[in-house]
Amino acid sequence: MKWKAEKGNRRFNMKKFIVAVLLLTAAVFSVSVLPCEAKDVWVDRWQSSNADVYVMDETLAWEENLEGKFFRISTKEVQNGRLKRIVKWKYIKHGQEMWRYETNQMGGSHMTVVSPGDKVFDFCMKRIGWQYRTEDFWCY
Repeated sequence: MKWKAEKGNRRFNMKKFIVAVLLLTAAVFSVSVLPCEAKDVWVDRWQSSNADVYVMDETLAWEENLEGKFFRISTKEVQNGRLKRIVKWKYIKHGQEMWRYETNQMGGSHMTVVSPGDKVFDFCMKRIGWQYRTEDFWCY
């Protein structure tokens, strides 16, 4: 009689083990299949610094209020396959003025007017869904 009880407990424990393994396998598989929202998107090649520029898509944040519009984004500069630096950008537009930007590399002493060829700016504007126009050498 003792042998039958041990055999029944082994079956019950084996069923628990199999269920646990199946649940663990399903959890691991589902995590590896789910798309990851955070991504780096190549936007430009800066010949002056011999670096590729990647937008860190998950860092894009924006706001629009009565004073104007602004957004922030971080980029990675990659040189020869290695991370050179991370640059934090802030773009601002007050009323009908031109778009301006500053980065964490500029020392916080001034802002620069956005030029029409700024591919980081263009990527962000498209991602947010905001329109802009270019006149002469500036973005409005």
